[in-house]
Amino acid sequence: MAKLLATFKATLTRILFAAHGFIAIWQVTQNKKEPIYWCLCAPIGVLFIEGIFTLAIKKNQEWRWFCPSVFLYLSSIVPAIWLLELDKLDKRTRYQDQMLNETINLAATVGKDLKDLNKMLGVKIQLPDIQLTAEMWVTLIEQFLMLVLIIGRWMLPKGDLTRDQLSQLLLVYIGTAADIIEFFDSFKDAKIANEPVLVLLTLSIWSWSLLQFTIVLSATRARKPRGGGSQPRATGPDGADDTSCCNVACCNIDVWGIALNILLQDAPFLTFRLLIIVHYKIITYMNIFFTCKNTLVILLQLYRLYVVNSENRKAAATRKRLKMRARAEQQSASRQQKQRKISKRKSSTNRHADTKQAGSRGRKQRTSLDSDRSEDGNTGTETRHQRKRRNGTDTTAGGGSFEIIHEKTSSGRKKKSKPPPQHDKSPPPPPPPPDEESSSSGSSSASSSESFSGSE
Repeated sequence: MAKLLATFKATLTRILFAAHGFIAIWQVTQNKKEPIYWCLCAPIGVLFIEGIFTLAIKKNQEWRWFCPSVFLYLSSIVPAIWLLELDKLDKRTRYQDQMLNETINLAATVGKDLKDLNKMLGVKIQLPDIQLTAEMWVTLIEQFLMLVLIIGRWMLPKGDLTRDQLSQLLLVYIGTAADIIEFFDSFKDAKIANEPVLVLLTLSIWSWSLLQFTIVLSATRARKPRGGGSQPRATGPDGADDTSCCNVACCNIDVWGIALNILLQDAPFLTFRLLIIVHYKIITYMNIFFTCKNTLVILLQLYRLYVVNSENRKAAATRKRLKMRARAEQQSASRQQKQRKISKRKSSTNRHADTKQAGSRGRKQRTSLDSDRSEDGNTGTETRHQRKRRNGTDTTAGGGSFEIIHEKTSSGRKKKSKPPPQHDKSPPPPPPPPDEESSSSGSSSASSSESFSGSE
């Protein structure tokens, strides 16, 4: 439903543009009495082609930075108004003495022209008995031009604008249209209306000021009224200022709006009024008032430009500081990550070194224990062999004597070892006599005690 309504409004706006342009061209043909001026309807045909293209291909979306429908409408009606005003100038210069009679004749011809329009359309329309002069027709066409522009801007697709911004933009257009209409009222002064140079200069400046309606600076935001404050800056999703091309320094929308207002309207109006005051000596209260007004508006615009520039510099400085902080935070975070990685690597290498050292120590302890055990075993076997040898020699020398050998085992305990039994094949000696037996027993006990003490 919303899309259908937008399509209907866009179509109705173009029909309104075409109807107003057609009426202006028809009035030119009636004044000039030449049908060749119907060629001025060519922009109206292009306007319908542009409407079909916009509705079918662009899906009824607003054109960025330029409005072709308004430009085509102005292309059809501005030449017609030029021709009407120049025709009025020609008639004034030729019939200055008979201006009253010329007005009456023009009124009669205009009433006849309404009947001719009724016949040309082929439809019987009950027109009221209105007697309009040619000058009144031109005035109505010129003033309805501003009204049609404002209504057309209201009915055209608003694009990215909100309703608040669109209403603000329409108020700006109303103020601009009022300034243009009061500038066009300069023709009411007879000195200006009868001077061809001033008439041509007035029409040129008026046409130049209408170009500001074709430029769509509201593609991203609405313009502020002249002399008003600057727009709030667009912010990104993270709350930071938007750094796109249209928000930085000279590319700001506010800067473009101020520059266009000065170049297309205020500066030309001030120049023209200073010219008619200083050079042509046309000094009236209205000229002085509007000259002061244009001067004040330009000063306010320049002040606003300074404010916007200072705000842009502050915003750029804050963005730069935020970027530097973000970079510093990123660098510190990267350094911390590197330090963490290095510490992890060091801890892992220390752990590996500790495990290696512990393993080598355990191996060394095991090898030392094994070597100690082997040395103890070798010394024990050697001492056992030596003692066996000694025991063997002592038994062969002393007969039935034996010695108790204490050996150290690997566990540190003393082990008693008995001498191995001797197998002597010699026949036992004959028993001694009783006296000798006692003496031999005492000597053997004494020898055994000596051997025991020696072994200890």
